[in-house]
Amino acid sequence: MAIPWRISIRTKILAVLSVLLMSAVGLYLALASRVFYEDKTLLIYELNQNGVRSLGSDVETQLKRAFDKLHILAALSSGDAAKISRQSIDVLALEKSGFVSLGLLALDSRNANKSLKPAVELLASWPKFMEPYSAYVKDPDYLKRLRERVPLPFPEIFKQGAWVRNSTLPEADSPPLMTLAIPFSGTAENGTVLYADLPLSALLEIFSRNGIAQTYLTDSEGYALAHSDPVSITNAKHLRADPLIQAALNSKVRSEMRRFQEGNVTFLGSFFNVGIGGLVVASKTASDEAFTAARLLMHKSVLYAALVVTAVFLVALFFSHSLTVPIERLVEATRRIAQGQFDHSVAVSTRDELAVLANSFNLMTRDLKTSHEKLEEYSRDLEKKVAERTEALEMQNVAIKEAQEALVRTTRLASVGEIAGRAAHEVLNPLTNITTRAEKLKLQNLESGKQDLQLLQEIATAWAREYRENGQAGLLQSLNAPSSAHPGKTLLEEDLENIQAIAADSTNRLNGLQGDLDFVLNESGRISRIVNGMRQLTRVSGNRKQLEAHALLRESLATMQDIVTKHSIATELNLAAGNPLISAEHDELIQVLSNLIRNSMQAIQEARAGGKPVGDPARIWMETSVIGDSLERRLQIRFCDNGPGITAENAERIFEPSFTTKSLQEGTGLGLSICRRFLRAYEGDIILESSEPGTRTVFLIEFPVAEPAEREAGHV
Repeated sequence: MAIPWRISIRTKILAVLSVLLMSAVGLYLALASRVFYEDKTLLIYELNQNGVRSLGSDVETQLKRAFDKLHILAALSSGDAAKISRQSIDVLALEKSGFVSLGLLALDSRNANKSLKPAVELLASWPKFMEPYSAYVKDPDYLKRLRERVPLPFPEIFKQGAWVRNSTLPEADSPPLMTLAIPFSGTAENGTVLYADLPLSALLEIFSRNGIAQTYLTDSEGYALAHSDPVSITNAKHLRADPLIQAALNSKVRSEMRRFQEGNVTFLGSFFNVGIGGLVVASKTASDEAFTAARLLMHKSVLYAALVVTAVFLVALFFSHSLTVPIERLVEATRRIAQGQFDHSVAVSTRDELAVLANSFNLMTRDLKTSHEKLEEYSRDLEKKVAERTEALEMQNVAIKEAQEALVRTTRLASVGEIAGRAAHEVLNPLTNITTRAEKLKLQNLESGKQDLQLLQEIATAWAREYRENGQAGLLQSLNAPSSAHPGKTLLEEDLENIQAIAADSTNRLNGLQGDLDFVLNESGRISRIVNGMRQLTRVSGNRKQLEAHALLRESLATMQDIVTKHSIATELNLAAGNPLISAEHDELIQVLSNLIRNSMQAIQEARAGGKPVGDPARIWMETSVIGDSLERRLQIRFCDNGPGITAENAERIFEPSFTTKSLQEGTGLGLSICRRFLRAYEGDIILESSEPGTRTVFLIEFPVAEPAEREAGHV
């Protein structure tokens, strides 16, 4: 026998150790990674928070110094532009503080275009910072035009008290400037604003430090004043859509840390409200860049763990060898013992449990050898006993064969008896029809024939007597005499009318007799076919044809009509629309329906004789319907009567082959069993649907409907 594939113990030990070690290392790496990532995230948050606070403090210091000079100048002039002198401007050392220009912007309420073009008064300018930029060199009025391109919002300036905006124009080589403005005099509707343009170089220097964090400074409307990316400043980039800036502009706290998603990138960021002009310092770091070192450390840790696992695997492989070699010896010894080599023993040099197992195995081998020798001795004795028993069994087999042959003969006789009983039951229907028709012929034809024959004899006797007594002339004279029974006619005319009536009656009787003889011949043919069919009852006839179901019902009812009418039982057909086809054998279905009609008729007769309730008038009727869709239709035939019904006890047994409630003269009780067998042979079936004594007992017969296209095929 082939040994199935197996996994060695060494492999199992190595697999278990490897799984445990890898699980431990994996768990350690997972925990370490989680702790490291959490700590790194907290560190990034703190770095961003400290960075924005430090930058915010620097920005606040620089801008506060510039705003202080503007407030001092406004205070010295007491809100009067005429009091601002060059001397007061020089005293404040605005040029050394990095000022590029200083001016007043007046809004006259009487000016219809006050919101579009306020009056600009440039108090002073220091163009040294502007000279390197070609945009200024080409346009000496650059600073005045700057006020048109970057207008100052009077309502916000008067509302906030201090206003800052990036004034860098988008043209190439435009100087990076920012504009600071404070209220000078009046109100937002007709006031004056003191403003100054300053270079952004100082702020850009603060925000230009290297690092993975993106830092930027925005005004109250989200325009960038400073950015770690200088391009964002020269383009006056609008950052209000930035999630961090949105949070800062809508936040009620001055500083906050946030994790947010921008596109497909996750950022860790912080913001800080400077407190001057709605300025916000923000810093954000992409998580992928922040955790680059963590991922590198994780990769190195995984590599180190792989090296450790490999080393442990090699060590375990070496030590497992010392465990599996003794086991392999035991396996080899087991294989040899299975082949009958009981002299083989296992030698193990270890002093552990394997040595105990080997000693026990050797002891078992010796016991097996002893048992094998005893079995061989028992086998020899058994062979002798088997030979003796074989001879006795042969004699018993001969007796059993004879008994089997007798049993077969008995079974055949029983089968013949059953077939004969079924044949008698099935033949009874057409035989009853023949008997009933013969009685009809006897009652109708013989009685009418006697009357006609008697009339002919009377006419012949009268003619013969007249001929003997008076001769031919006398006979003719008497025939011409007037008739007493029919005034106006002669006796000859009366006799001729009687003879013609007898001839017509005889012709009618002969025609009726011809039909009755055809009926008797058909029923005799049925009896012949039933007997032939019962000879081969084990196989149902396969001579299927497509039959018109409604025509078949009419024929079966016509076959039994005489006997049913004789017992004062009405019949009725309630047929569905159309002409459904079924695939079956004609005579067998006639037998089924005739059996059902005969059973109903006998049940009604017995109920009348026994005083049981029966419908008045007693009826036997059949109803048809077609169910299902166009793909699978079934014909339902409900065979009904209003006889005494069937008890619940009998309803469970009526389809058993040996069950009957009738006497031996009436039937053998095999009818419904045969009916069901015939119907199921044609994919049909019959069940007792309901039974209400004196009202309605219904047998439901079902057949698959054959499609009209199958008509030419002959049978299904």
